[in-house]
Amino acid sequence: MPHGINAGLPFVIAKRLAERYEVRKFFASGGCGLLLEGRDLCTEANVLIKTTLRFDGIVTYAQSRDEEGIKRRLTENRKLLQTERRVMVLLKNRGCNGIPNPNDYVFDWNPQLEELFQSQGGGWQYQDIELLSSEHYLIMERMEGRPLTEVIKKGMPERTSLQILAHVCHVLAVLHQPTQREGREWKLVYQDLKPDNILIGEQNSVALLDLGGCRLTLGTTVGNKGAFTPGYCPPECQTGDTLTPTADSYTVGSTLFHMLTGRRPEEFLGSNAAVGGPQSVAFRNWDWPRLEQTARRETQEFIRRCLSPTPSERPADGRALVAEIEHLLKGSAPT
Repeated sequence: MPHGINAGLPFVIAKRLAERYEVRKFFASGGCGLLLEGRDLCTEANVLIKTTLRFDGIVTYAQSRDEEGIKRRLTENRKLLQTERRVMVLLKNRGCNGIPNPNDYVFDWNPQLEELFQSQGGGWQYQDIELLSSEHYLIMERMEGRPLTEVIKKGMPERTSLQILAHVCHVLAVLHQPTQREGREWKLVYQDLKPDNILIGEQNSVALLDLGGCRLTLGTTVGNKGAFTPGYCPPECQTGDTLTPTADSYTVGSTLFHMLTGRRPEEFLGSNAAVGGPQSVAFRNWDWPRLEQTARRETQEFIRRCLSPTPSERPADGRALVAEIEHLLKGSAPT
């Protein structure tokens, strides 16, 4: 049974996928899907298995026996997972090592859809065998470590925080590079940076997770809206405005604020943000006195610029973030 954003949503899955991957147990869930721990029966390596989880929306179609609605919703969800895999392959091909390796992409049965739905006029089952038997599963490298959320606690040393985010920003720098695919320009914004999506491994290795939340723009068309987290994300994520890499600069600032102070950014939101309204991002809402106790003036100024409500006032992209953080590290004392 998933918890967190998908608390209370039961999920049924086959124990073995594509005759190769054994599902062991639940790992994590979020707005973009379900993560399971598994094992590759050919190589005996531990893996992570990701699939879509948004069956809450499908139930509505099932209750009215709307087969086309179910098919449309499933297809949309599966395209998100396909996009995540393509983004991961793109980053790996560019030499990016700060993300899990996308090992495989397989298709298998979806027992969740086979269950009896309660609809108008009694029980009803979905009958499209092709759709039932072609659920998408993304197989990824199982990286060992702990989410940054578990490391922060009441706050972290400034230099350690900057070193971790320097690794993350190197990934963002690669992600922000436009690329030509299928005759159109791909532009990517990660948009959902937060401690939950940063994994701290052995010997302080750093990995960025959950690339399914990326905003993908194909030419002038939004190909994938992605996901974001109120508090960490900039106001333009919730207002529907065009996103640029400066949106990721905002999330770097909010994540660094959390790392240094131990206070979660959602504590400073306006009352309507939790229900999808515009965020209140005025500087007076942040606990600046607490930050002043934990960071040098140069780092405080960097965070303030990242958290500017005006995108043009933030660092321009991942490369600019790397340059500024490395400059800050040169002036910080070794720990």
